[in-house]
Amino acid sequence: MADGRIVCVSANPAMDRRLRVASLAVGEVNRAKSASGLAGGKAAHVAMAARAMGAAATWIGFLGGPIGEECAAQLEALDIEVVAAHTVASTRVNLEVIEDSGKVTEILEPGAAPTVEEIAEFLRACSERIREAGKGACLAISGSLPAGVSTDFYVSLIESARTQGARIFVDTSGGALRESVKANPDFVKVNRTETEALLGTALKSSQETVQAAREIIQRGASSAAITLGKDGLVWVEHRDGPVWMARPPGANVISTVGCGDATLAGFAYAAIHGIDGENAVRLAAACGAANCAASAPGRINFANVQSLLPQIEVQKMSF
Repeated sequence: MADGRIVCVSANPAMDRRLRVASLAVGEVNRAKSASGLAGGKAAHVAMAARAMGAAATWIGFLGGPIGEECAAQLEALDIEVVAAHTVASTRVNLEVIEDSGKVTEILEPGAAPTVEEIAEFLRACSERIREAGKGACLAISGSLPAGVSTDFYVSLIESARTQGARIFVDTSGGALRESVKANPDFVKVNRTETEALLGTALKSSQETVQAAREIIQRGASSAAITLGKDGLVWVEHRDGPVWMARPPGANVISTVGCGDATLAGFAYAAIHGIDGENAVRLAAACGAANCAASAPGRINFANVQSLLPQIEVQKMSF
């Protein structure tokens, strides 16, 4: 049943706990002005953003305990299909503290190690749902790996999706990123910090960022984008180019958490709808910008995305 579905895979999901404080005093008692718990993890943000744009979205991940059940319920309430690989260990909780100044502090719990049986169920569920989604689908692999899982964990998912004719998009870090790039995904989206860690070099200029994206392609990816926060993003569309830079307008920023995930959702949406070049990078950058002002990570508004599209500065780069 091919439906242009975006299948979002999360090996290390979380419940995102967002607290708002006047200011954060380290080592002192802090009283929050408000608190909320939201289904989270990078893949959840991608699924939410993709669904907000009207794409059919599936989320696959490890879930455990009452926290896992709440994550699933929240995603399903947004009309996202949830395929859970149940774990004995409870789903982790991440803490995001937003100060009145706009400064954001994140404290991320490690994910508990899944059992051998739980890993097997996760891989089986992924393979089955990718096969059902068919050739028009996009597999979006996002986020870190939980403890006890090999850095090549995503490689088998990439290989399985390739045999089914699905596009493969990757956004991870560390060893998982290194191994995933070597498995020849269609597209890799990373931020500046992740890129610098992968390549062992600082990105101090646009030219260095373009060269870094090209290096990721030389290592195995077919296409690579590097997000640069308020400075936008650089995208090397194919091995031989073209190279695009997109910069968002200045915006009222609530939180930047999830902006890269919304950007990935924009690229995935563009791919399944045959949108490429300038229009694709403009859409992706608009999704990331819309997330800055969203009520929660991934909860973008498509009307807001559309209003931002003409405000995105896109440049075709010559080097």
